[in-house]
Amino acid sequence: MRIAFLDSWLQHVAEGSGTAAAIGGLGRALRAHGHHVARIAPLTAWPPNLTLRRLLFNLYVPALLRALPYDLIVGVDIDGVLVAGRVTTPYVCSVKGVIAEELQHERGNIRRLLWLLSRLERINARRAPLVITTSDYCRRSIHHHYGVPVERIRLVPEGIDLAAWPPPASRGAGQTILCVARQYPRKHIADLIRAFAQVRQSLPAAELVIIGDGPEHPNLRALAAELELGTSCKLLGALPDDEEVKAWYYRADLFCLPSVQEGFGIVFLEAMAAGLPIVATTAAAIPEVVPHGEAGLLVQPGDVPALAAALTTLLSDPALRRRYGAFGRAYVARFDWMRVAERFLEVTRGW
Repeated sequence: MRIAFLDSWLQHVAEGSGTAAAIGGLGRALRAHGHHVARIAPLTAWPPNLTLRRLLFNLYVPALLRALPYDLIVGVDIDGVLVAGRVTTPYVCSVKGVIAEELQHERGNIRRLLWLLSRLERINARRAPLVITTSDYCRRSIHHHYGVPVERIRLVPEGIDLAAWPPPASRGAGQTILCVARQYPRKHIADLIRAFAQVRQSLPAAELVIIGDGPEHPNLRALAAELELGTSCKLLGALPDDEEVKAWYYRADLFCLPSVQEGFGIVFLEAMAAGLPIVATTAAAIPEVVPHGEAGLLVQPGDVPALAAALTTLLSDPALRRRYGAFGRAYVARFDWMRVAERFLEVTRGW
């Protein structure tokens, strides 16, 4: 089968694009299953404004697709909004993160921009004969915000290439917390920094490493300075080398992302693949990905004292960390990209 993915969003994982990681991983697995996969994106970096570039891409992509011989077209988020009904090829809308949910955690011009994009995503989802999304949380949100009947929405989770994540070596009694995320307000990384300041009161050797960039990065640096965390809190920014990021997963002792809005969360799969126990929240799709009390500890979103307590519990108990890490390493096998690709093919056949 010849499959085209439409994707005008950021094209590199180092830019903080979970969509790039997801499409890239699924594409490789589908090729391994014997299918031809193309990723259709804007041809140039013009105009420099990303939103305008995305809108222009969606204006010309229907004509482009009419000239290309595909058996299935998958439009991601807003991409393909003008495709359904204009091409004869079967069309599927793939919603990675429900924009109408994401905008609730933003403000000002970013919130207004996301509102516009959510209207386009709504049109895309409503016009498509089939919508695929990553979690039951997203399915409920698509139905609620966009009015798509639940029977037209199918689940295909995100995945991970487990072959690229060898079993971790035995970890000792270290106290390094790792966070990997694009730094948007909804990620609540400020909660993690405040909780870490509390953790340091009882565990002064603890260390926090935060990888990623984004609009909140300057504010997070200022907060760490205000709390006088010094070298114990390292904000490394975006690391362009995927192997360097992966090395940090293996160096760390636990993973924490206290996000309040996740459509799925590939970083949780990466943490489990590296054998890390996880501290996160009960928000959005996180409980579907991280089993509480088995792969880690989940706390109520926005509860900094509870977050600090969970971090302290795990940092103080290497045996518990090993148990959660071992469970996560076994549990994540269900999300191997080859299995996810099989689920994708099962769901999309016949549409």
